[in-house]
Amino acid sequence: MIIRMRFLRGLPIFFVLTLSVAASPQSRDATPAPEAWENTAHLIGIYPEIQRLRELSGSGAAADRWQLLWLHQRISEQVMAASLQVDATIAQIDNEISRANELRGYLSDRRDATVNRLNLLGIIIGGGIGATSSGLSYSDNFTKPAAVVGVASGAVSAGLGLAGLHAQNGKSSHFNFISNMLAEFFDRPALSNSLYPAVIWAFLNQPAIFGPEDVSRKQQLLESWVQVKRIDSLSNKDKIDRLTSEPSQNLLLSIDDLEDRAAMLQDVRARISFLKRDLGTLVGSLPNPPQLSASDFKPAP
Repeated sequence: MIIRMRFLRGLPIFFVLTLSVAASPQSRDATPAPEAWENTAHLIGIYPEIQRLRELSGSGAAADRWQLLWLHQRISEQVMAASLQVDATIAQIDNEISRANELRGYLSDRRDATVNRLNLLGIIIGGGIGATSSGLSYSDNFTKPAAVVGVASGAVSAGLGLAGLHAQNGKSSHFNFISNMLAEFFDRPALSNSLYPAVIWAFLNQPAIFGPEDVSRKQQLLESWVQVKRIDSLSNKDKIDRLTSEPSQNLLLSIDDLEDRAAMLQDVRARISFLKRDLGTLVGSLPNPPQLSASDFKPAP
């Protein structure tokens, strides 16, 4: 009797839980989120082909295997074309990074040699004159000359130290490599070999999958460059001119300019590489191609 009463008391709770579980799917958003491959399919222009391929593969009817193979071939060609465009763009970026690092290394070596030479001269001259001043001070007749020599020693050491500090910035040089892959990011004229393909530029102007929906990949890069002080602000015309320069402009780039240019290009390279990942996800989502037998290749009577 007690068990029956407990069972009857538990029935309302059971029905409430049952109704809440049944109603919970209806309270959720009925529109499913787009899968990872869909954005990439729209980007490279093969979404209709993939939809048709999925319809034919999942219909269960005897679909034309040659049509399925054609769809697979069409999709594979577009994926391969986009992948090659990514490789070509990364290759151009890598070449510009390599030349910027090479010139920066040359200027840095010259700067370090100049600074080391000035520091060494400061030690030698300062020490020699200081020793002379100390030697003169042993005689009462040379007290004033010793003081003068001591002052001269300090002045020479200070002058060489200041020269070493000034040399820390290094010299500037022209960047004569025909490439300016950062130009389009700042709406500057780009060389013909520095224009991004339409697919890659559209990818950069789309929001990242794991990021704010209203901020594109390009905007994320610009904001990060300002945040880490690669550029002071997006209105810093002189700095942007040096970062996007081409040989015909004859602009002088410092060691810091070349370092910032190479680092920013590395960021662009890394961001573009994610498109290869998305292309791999797209290919992995495709239905398996149909199996062909030897009879499929026999000529029709």
